[in-house]
Amino acid sequence: MEATSYASHDDLPNIFSGVGILPVQFGESRRRKLPSEGERKLLFAVLEDAIRTYLRHRDAGPSARNNEEFLEAVEWLSVDDDSSPFTFLNVCEALEIDPDCLRLGISNHTGRLEEIRT
Repeated sequence: MEATSYASHDDLPNIFSGVGILPVQFGESRRRKLPSEGERKLLFAVLEDAIRTYLRHRDAGPSARNNEEFLEAVEWLSVDDDSSPFTFLNVCEALEIDPDCLRLGISNHTGRLEEIRT
């Protein structure tokens, strides 16, 4: 018997709010069968870490933008490479997130979310 799992409302971290995911898209993702809860959580964690790192250093001023972590996050978020399972494009595809919409939302993010400051 194949084990299946379904997305729950806790799956999308707060970091994704306001970045172009419509409520109807979120609702659809909750009804789809997902391959593996553990794999999906790992992919969300990879994506969330890159976004948090990018926003934390981007909003910290010009000197923080020379930070190695920031530069790695910028490169990972911007490169259109699909040669490994953990590239930005492949992570977005596996999570059924439009990478261009997410990039636009991240670049347009002007708020300073308190949870990013941790």
